[in-house]
Amino acid sequence: MAFGSSPMAGDAADLLKKLRAMGGRKGDVNTLLLVDLSDLRLPADDDHLMDEIAEVHARVARVRGGAAYQLSPSNIAVVANLTEMNRMEVPQELKMHLFKILQDEAPENFAAVDQSKIVRTIDMTTQMAGAIRFLEAFEERAKEQGVIAGADGLRALGPGDGQAVRAAHAKAGDKGFAGTYVQSQSIALIADAVQPSVIAHEYYVRMDLLGSDALKNVDIHESDPLFPQLTLTLDPLMLGMYRHYNPEGGKCALNLTPESVGGAAFQKFVAGCGPARLSNVIVEMRLSDVMRDLRKYEAARSAVRAQGGTVAVDVVDPASLSVVNLTGFNANIAKIVWRESGVETLARNRSVIKQAQDQGCVVVLCRVDSELGLRVGREVGITAFQGLHVEDMLI
Repeated sequence: MAFGSSPMAGDAADLLKKLRAMGGRKGDVNTLLLVDLSDLRLPADDDHLMDEIAEVHARVARVRGGAAYQLSPSNIAVVANLTEMNRMEVPQELKMHLFKILQDEAPENFAAVDQSKIVRTIDMTTQMAGAIRFLEAFEERAKEQGVIAGADGLRALGPGDGQAVRAAHAKAGDKGFAGTYVQSQSIALIADAVQPSVIAHEYYVRMDLLGSDALKNVDIHESDPLFPQLTLTLDPLMLGMYRHYNPEGGKCALNLTPESVGGAAFQKFVAGCGPARLSNVIVEMRLSDVMRDLRKYEAARSAVRAQGGTVAVDVVDPASLSVVNLTGFNANIAKIVWRESGVETLARNRSVIKQAQDQGCVVVLCRVDSELGLRVGREVGITAFQGLHVEDMLI
């Protein structure tokens, strides 16, 4: 779904900039309304219709002293200044407008729409951190998709960029670096009609923030040949900062390379965990790193398990399921990346997913950014999820 010439005030990055500027101060708006149009399944190629939808949101926002922002082709945010009563009335008003459009344009879809998931409300006076976290995920996805990153003037990673990251860490210290660059995302079990149950939090360094600060004008992508070298720099830093971003020692997932698991920083980290060792730690290793050297992966897997830890194979592309034997990695968890283009691929490989699950491997569908991802995952037997849409459900 794509909007034509629209009256939107901006995108996710623009709204995020506004919320960060507000911080904890009282601003001119106090409520964030998150609208998900994906379930409406309206014709995506009708620019006039998309403009009409955009104008509906912009008009509602203007009346309430705010503005509307296009977060993605199927997600809109409205910021407004609402009274307690307005917070009940305005979502209903938006739904009414959308249902009228749906009734006119695609009445056959009407009965299948879950009304409770179209509009979500966040009170920014009490949940600003959650609102910012939600918008950061949209901004990050925009960078991954090239909407923001990759503009003219950005250069590729260079051999000296690892040193630049170490210098930024030395300047900020563990606490400052963790507070600035480390973010978490929930891994949750989600069953039909049951409140999501968080089983762990993944902690990782925000690459886009590094790109705007420690690595200015650097276009950072996982596919870059030097990306593994950057992660080798970040891994020991993440291990050393552990108590700052996870002070309670809750169940967590950390992205590491097989080489890092064999390093001195990892041994020091295990020693610092005390008698519990790695019982609360999931070590995630990217499939690309695993395939690069299977013997190193097997050694890393054994080292993690010897300390009571859990092993996950991360960033499994749906397209690889037909040729990759998930059970062959003997991992506790396999994380498959959700892509809207991979719906049919997931369906074709339902048996591969079930085989892994039957062998005791928990399959997680990650980077889930819409209700569609959740629905498709459930249809192929997946019950563990991670991503933008999951964070939305937990707010």
